[in-house]
Amino acid sequence: MRQRIQTILWGGWITAYKDFKNGFIDPLQAAESILKPGLILLVSAAMTWFIYVPIHELFHVGGCVFTGGTVTELVMGREYGAGFLQSIFPFITPDTTRYAGRVTGFDPNGDIGYFITVFAPFLLTLFPGVWFLKIAITRRKTWLMGPGIVMGLAPFYNVTGDYFEMGTIVSTRVINLITAGYPSSAWTDFWLLRSDDVFRLLGEVADSPARYGLNTPAGMLVTGGVILMGLILAVSLAGWVYLGGKYLARWGGQTDEVSVETS
Repeated sequence: MRQRIQTILWGGWITAYKDFKNGFIDPLQAAESILKPGLILLVSAAMTWFIYVPIHELFHVGGCVFTGGTVTELVMGREYGAGFLQSIFPFITPDTTRYAGRVTGFDPNGDIGYFITVFAPFLLTLFPGVWFLKIAITRRKTWLMGPGIVMGLAPFYNVTGDYFEMGTIVSTRVINLITAGYPSSAWTDFWLLRSDDVFRLLGEVADSPARYGLNTPAGMLVTGGVILMGLILAVSLAGWVYLGGKYLARWGGQTDEVSVETS
């Protein structure tokens, strides 16, 4: 039972680590020089990142609109072309903040629409992100490792952000239901536990504990339960999405067998 729970929680993470190790770390260690492959990876990852960030944020927008919601503001760093994109999408506000991009003004159509809004960019992990990563690994195509890492491993470096937000969408709803609506009626800020930044949320809770019910034992239990369940769901979902992408890569003909091709 314990091993099954660990597999559910960490299976995708372990698989991703093995893929990255077999496809990048081991070949680098075996190479006579890491300068060329390292430079290729750095350049390809950087180029992909600056293209991926605006697309990632616009997928959030698309997910919201597709499910019947509305978007009024998307804040995006100027270094990602926000000034140009604003001429096409007027709701974009160019501004360099602590986040590369963030949908700050949106009204989702219910919890399902909210969840889809947050999840939408990770369709690019399912395909072509993990597919790129598998090609890079099996065919030794270092230049594809950058796009594969940026898109294929996106769930893992977003686990405390978008995935935590998805986790808390579920955890707030579940805990509110099993307690017959007690948290949402007791604390008006209960739904603010849905956050796209676990560290920012923890800081807000620490600064204003009474707003989140931490002045009572019941409130501490509820708030702690929401955050803990949100984190567990975030970790699990990130792994599941990677495994889903790996399944699609296999379906598209990409196995784990390494070829002798080089780049």
